Amino acid sequence: MHTNINFVRCILSWMLLLNADYAFANRFEIENEADIDPVLFSMSADKSVVKVGEEFSIDVQCMLRDFSSLGLLPVSLDGEFVLKVVFPDGFVQTGGNYYHTVSTKLLRPGDRIAYRLTGKFVSKPPAGKFMLLRGTKSSADIGRFLYRGEVSIAVENPEIAEKPYRQTASNAFSQCLEAELMSAANGPVTSDPNASNGQTRGAENQYNHFVDCTVNVPSAGPYQVTLRYYSSAAPVVSVTVNGGNAQSISLPNSGSWNIAYTDYTFTVNLNAGASTLKIAGASGGSCRQDKICVTGEGQMCPVLSKVRLHWRTADFNRLNGAKIQGSNDGSTWTDIYTIGVNATGSWQEFTFSNVTPYQHVRYAASPTGYGELREIEFYSGATKLSGMPFGSDPNVAAMGWQYAIDGIVNASWHGQYVGIGAHAGPSNFVGLSVSGCATTCIKPSIVQTGGTNVCPATNQQVTLTASGYSGNVSWLLNGSAAGSGTSLTTVNAGTYTAFSGNGTCTSGQSQAFAVAQAANCAPPALVPRVSSSGFPEILTLSIVADPANPGGWLLSDVGTVSLPAGYEWSYFIGSKWLKTGTNLTNEPWQSNSPGRVVKMATKIGLDTLNRWPCPPEGCNYYYQGDAVAQLAPGARGGLTTFIFN
Repeated sequence: MHTNINFVRCILSWMLLLNADYAFANRFEIENEADIDPVLFSMSADKSVVKVGEEFSIDVQCMLRDFSSLGLLPVSLDGEFVLKVVFPDGFVQTGGNYYHTVSTKLLRPGDRIAYRLTGKFVSKPPAGKFMLLRGTKSSADIGRFLYRGEVSIAVENPEIAEKPYRQTASNAFSQCLEAELMSAANGPVTSDPNASNGQTRGAENQYNHFVDCTVNVPSAGPYQVTLRYYSSAAPVVSVTVNGGNAQSISLPNSGSWNIAYTDYTFTVNLNAGASTLKIAGASGGSCRQDKICVTGEGQMCPVLSKVRLHWRTADFNRLNGAKIQGSNDGSTWTDIYTIGVNATGSWQEFTFSNVTPYQHVRYAASPTGYGELREIEFYSGATKLSGMPFGSDPNVAAMGWQYAIDGIVNASWHGQYVGIGAHAGPSNFVGLSVSGCATTCIKPSIVQTGGTNVCPATNQQVTLTASGYSGNVSWLLNGSAAGSGTSLTTVNAGTYTAFSGNGTCTSGQSQAFAVAQAANCAPPALVPRVSSSGFPEILTLSIVADPANPGGWLLSDVGTVSLPAGYEWSYFIGSKWLKTGTNLTNEPWQSNSPGRVVKMATKIGLDTLNRWPCPPEGCNYYYQGDAVAQLAPGARGGLTTFIFN
């Protein structure tokens, strides 16, 4: 019987392939792509020609398709995917929210997510082609992906006139650290006469070693990291700064574990002051780290020293106690100045002593305030600062924070003060991510702006709004992707978090926000769904609840294909082989687990499917070429898989 079941599994795989061929034969098209992938992918670059050392960005757009209007076989679409971009030689990633084998799951048709890959060529490649591959979590684990597009970039050598500028502009900061001297590291320290300090850290044939090093840079911005290492196979390392999102880097093989080293340079964004840089082996060959050098200028942020603001025409006392704040990581805010006077209803100017440059600056309302500004301006000396504005939500309708920083003294900003989402105090804020300076994204906070609790059975919903962020918002439910956009309406209870990104940075996650299920909310009734169907003209499966067995189901075949003379129906239901002269009727299925049914017409009295098909050398006394009847052109059976959700 075990042999029979294994053989049936082979038949199942064969029929699934036939089913895919059937779908392709009908050539349904979605945006000119004959494809049954539930997710539509596109890839584009902001530049088609670049010079060596010139940064550019590639965007990958992903959208869950809507197949409801197409005449396809019933399919349960799965929006989960893993992406991999194959880099050409000489390319180094410097930023973006894409990382190696990034993954997510889109839940509803029309849901979309975008990834940005920013980088540069450090040398001219033979071909500047980037290939986009997609897989699933299971297929990615074994290295199997599908091709989903490509972008080609023409690369020119930098002009000679640019070289002196680039040489004089580099190395404003430079620090080299020996891997073997770092206390926060693992892996053995071994001697090597070719190493920079005579020693290295790492073991051969064991890739999962790391080195943490701390650097103290004068200003925030991009810095170049040059890693000297030895390897006997190409390693893949994970690079993080202060425990943030990992950057996956595929290093070339140095060619020797202890003789020939390689220097490889990549870019990281650092905040001013101390940062911890972790370089850890992730896969591939072992990386025996020798020396880590950090160089660059960063970008000097201006020092905020003055604000000008214009209050609305009432509640002047609410200005008293408001704060001017700064942040270099988008998460932690430092008080720079506290306003100690009432508003006047006209322009007021506040000058203060501050020596610390900040990437982000903001005005935060007093404990009794709701924002209530008509306009605010931030200055460094006499220079008015510009940048990407951000502010808090929710606000009174037609009185958003944008009015406070649009350059026009007209409408005023007022935070929500009654009803759901009302909030007084410093949760009302408005500010700027300073141009030419900000390298971090602002972490959002979550505010409930609609509903009280949820119940899927009655479609009782809650609306959550992301407040005070920069970039685009992504939502997580219990750690898994749940949507994107400023607001999220949901019927699902659980713990929600959010983070923001703009293609060059990704914020930390917001505080956790718990959404509760309503009391006495009945769980949603499970519904049987056909997830795939191969040759439905042979097998048409009906699944209904078993009235005599709550929680159970009854399987029936309502197909109309005729049974050939001398044959009987063979149904393979899970591991069960059922033979009958009539269609399957009310066969019990006693669980909510996914299942599958295979239907074939087998010769009456056939004892095993191992007698079919005949081997290449032909039939003999054991094999029977007519053991299984052909029921449709190119098909000797039908297959249906089903789920309950």
